[in-house]
Amino acid sequence: MASDYKDLLNEAFSAPAPKGKDAFLKNIRPREVSLFAMIWQQAAYIRVAVWLLAALVVGVAIAGAVLKLESAQNAVTMLMPFTAAVAVIESNRSRRCGMSELETATRFSLRSVVLARMTLLGAAALIVLLIAAPVISAVTCEGAVFTAVRMVIPYLLTMSISLPIERSSLGRKTDLSSLAVASVIVFVIYYVSNFGGAVFTSYLQIIGRWGVLIALGLLALTAAQQWKTINKSEELA
Repeated sequence: MASDYKDLLNEAFSAPAPKGKDAFLKNIRPREVSLFAMIWQQAAYIRVAVWLLAALVVGVAIAGAVLKLESAQNAVTMLMPFTAAVAVIESNRSRRCGMSELETATRFSLRSVVLARMTLLGAAALIVLLIAAPVISAVTCEGAVFTAVRMVIPYLLTMSISLPIERSSLGRKTDLSSLAVASVIVFVIYYVSNFGGAVFTSYLQIIGRWGVLIALGLLALTAAQQWKTINKSEELA
């Protein structure tokens, strides 16, 4: 008898079958997001200081052209390593801010996020180079390609050295390793350009003959290091 009452109560107060359940579930499916849209979304998460540094490099180049200052070329060349260092730091921002685990569990993998940020920062560096090199070459009369190579070699050198250091145990413990690499490279550029004499002249001759090949080699090395960083981003999180 008790079981009969229990069955009657369950039948009387049971929840009705959901109507339109399948249609509802279809409506809440996440919309498709293209790779371009995902990369564009990541632009909002890159810190303003990064964009300001890129704008500073362009501003120095334009100001040097307007004022006809040949020293603007050295100034821009010495800013490029810091641009690279900031790009490396920003690419690893998830790990530095303790957001790797959260981003790993989201819709896009952590590797995709790192790839998107590297793509954005690389595009920003390319735009800076495309603007600054022709502007400065108009003052120095050295040619846009030669000027671009002089600027991009310190940038790529900083990137190719900083990326493996950032993946090391020492790099994961400090936020200053990339900036330290950039500072050393800038010091070398400053010392050689001002006190190097024959060494600086030989360097310019090498750049004039083999600069494009050197830049392409460093670009390939940088791309390989970036690929390693992307593939190991979740492992090092």
